Parts: sequence; C-alpha cells; structure tokens
Amino acid sequence: MPTPTPTSPVPLPRFHIRPQHGWINDPNGMTYAAGAWHVFYQHNPAGPVHADIHWGHASSPDLVTWTDHPIAFGPQPGGPDAFGCWSGAFAPGLGRPAVVYSGVAQSDGQSTVCLRWGSADLLTWSDPVVVGRTPHPEGVVIMRDPTPFTWAGRRWAIVGASVGAGEPAVLVFDAEDILDWRYAGRFADLTDPVLAGLPRAGIWECPQLVLIGDEAVLLVSRWLDGQLLEVLWVRGLIESASGAPRFRATGQAGVVDGGPSCYAPQVADGPGGPLLLGWVKPRPDQDGAVPVSGCLTLPRRLRLDADGLRSDVDPLVARALSSGATAQRVGSGRHTLPAYAACLLSGPARLTSEHASDAVLDLPEGTTVYVDADAAEAYPPSGPPITVRGLGGWRLELASGTAIVNRIDA
Repeated sequence: MPTPTPTSPVPLPRFHIRPQHGWINDPNGMTYAAGAWHVFYQHNPAGPVHADIHWGHASSPDLVTWTDHPIAFGPQPGGPDAFGCWSGAFAPGLGRPAVVYSGVAQSDGQSTVCLRWGSADLLTWSDPVVVGRTPHPEGVVIMRDPTPFTWAGRRWAIVGASVGAGEPAVLVFDAEDILDWRYAGRFADLTDPVLAGLPRAGIWECPQLVLIGDEAVLLVSRWLDGQLLEVLWVRGLIESASGAPRFRATGQAGVVDGGPSCYAPQVADGPGGPLLLGWVKPRPDQDGAVPVSGCLTLPRRLRLDADGLRSDVDPLVARALSSGATAQRVGSGRHTLPAYAACLLSGPARLTSEHASDAVLDLPEGTTVYVDADAAEAYPPSGPPITVRGLGGWRLELASGTAIVNRIDA
C-alpha cells in the first residue's frame, strides 16, 4: 500500500490508492489480468493540481496490497492527446491489451477517442491512434470518457456527452472494428422519462454499465456548469433501436454515494463480481504544502436487489482493515480517532473533522467507518456508502451505545 510522503505537513492516506506525489482523479482502465487487478488513474506527476494529465498505474493480487508502477503513458507532443490523456477504459477481447480514452489536443476540452496497445504486463504502451471522433453534425457539443461493452455478440462503446442546447446524453458507437468506431446514436438521453427526472446536468460524465443477468444499471457522474456533483445510478434494460443498443430505464434510480466527495467511478468485472472504484475529490482548502491531491475510494463490490444498486467494501479489504489487534471499545461521549482506523458503531454517532466544519456525518447504528488521514468512508446498514473529505483530526461523538475502534497500522 502507498505510504505517507515524509515531506507532507499532515498525514496522508495510507490504504486508499494514490500516487506518492502529484494529482490523482478518475480511475481508468481497470482490469483483472494474470492474477492481478490493475488500476490506472488520471495523474499529474508534476504537482498536486489538475494539469498535463497522464495515466498512473497500480496493481494488486488481492485488492489489499498495492504496487505502484511507473507512469503508463502521458500526452504526446503534437499528438491527439497533447493537452491530456483523459478518462477511458480497458478494451477487452482483442487478443492483446488495449485501452481507449479521451485524447484532448487543446485547452477547449474537445476530444477524440484514442487507443493505445499495451505489453502483456501492462507496463509499456504504444503511441496513440485515433479511432473515434465527436459527431458534431449530429448535434453533439462535446463528448468524453469512452467505455466498451458487449451486446448481442458485438462490441459497442458508450461515451458521455452534452448535446443540443447543453443537455446531457450518453452516446453509443459501434466499436466492433476497434480501430474504426462508427457513431450509432444516443444510448440514453432526456427523452426517457425516468432519466428526465434526474437532477439537472450539462454532461453525464464517465458513463458505466453494470450488466447483471438481463438487467442493466447505468451510472453517470453529474457535471453542471463546471461543478462535479453526485454520481447517479438508474436501473433498466438494453433494447434494440434500429439494431443499436439503447438504454430504457425501468423506474429505480439513486445515488452511488451519499457524500460530497466521490466522483467518476469505474466498474470492472473479475473474480468476486463487479468491482467499483471512485475518485475521492480533494478539498479546495487543502494545505498547499501537501504533495498529493486526491485518492481513490476503497474497492467496492456491487450487487442488485429489490431496492436497487448496493455496494460494500470488498470482503478481503474489509477483513484486512478490521482485524487488527489494537481494537478497543468506547462508550458515549466524544472521541478523537486515530489517523488510520476502522470503527463499527453499535449506536448512532456523529463523525466530524477538526478545522472542516462542513465535514459532518450523522450515522446510524450498524455503520462501519473507515478513516484514512483526511479521507473517510462510511458504510451504513442500508443505503449508499458515504464518502467525505475533511482536514484530518476525525472525532466520533456517541450519544448512546458503543463503538469498536480498530487502529490500522498498515
């Protein structure tokens, strides 16, 4: 697992994926290959600000112990990604590793879909090849964040977009020829009455599909006027529209995370079922001397039940974080938590962060809380997880009941 950078003026997350230095945002290119999970992510190695985006890389055999790898690739001067290698996904089923992503050539944010071929160990990558372009004549204003999937025995890909006068949509491309993507229409848009009832957005970023049996769950990250807001899920079906796949919502919808700090998750299939990782956004008031900005959420397993999409910390990860020998039981009152801790609540409690008055969580009995320096994730017995970024100094206030606090020494 990553360890704190010695020059940081404050503790940094230890058991959430992050680089040793620089900026991290969206998880990308997640895949399980040769006995290991590989997670790439948006990364600026030069400093803790969003600029000059490369792809960082970490891997793990068990989602608990992570190895940092050299940067996978970065912008190609004069190339289709000269301004940044933005978000994308692994492209399976090609006989050799490949990733697709939004290549941004200039500061206007307009993108093409770029593909890079990888080595068998996923450590070295080819120069980018443009395989798809924004269908501006079809009323698409901007698009980004491609994700391939298989439907009816054919490879397709969804891409987040803004269309018309600034409405959100998810586009679909025929990507059977991985080097020549053909625009095939809108996969999801506001003509669907359930989707029209979602909170207003300008772009549905980082669209993801969770396919469980005959059902599909569409995840979108809500971008509006430059703000990165909540991540939404909608339950539905994939149907044919003139031979191309189209999403039809069947009624249920909700948030992937109930806190203010999780954005742009990615989902991948592998041992144990669908796995989700999201970006834990940094705070704008983070100390400027802190050398790392951002981290990824804990690995979460997804399931679909009568109440909709549910997620929990991967069982191996939960066991590793909650099985230390330094656990103690605390009673009612206010308690300062260790910088790295896992807590199980047997009564309702309030979690707060010193010097961050907006980082407040009121949690029910049965919630498990993971504190990792300035990042905290809460998993209540029902409802979505809750991710919040504070400024460290986490405190737990119990009006009644008790909590088991396990100091994490990893």
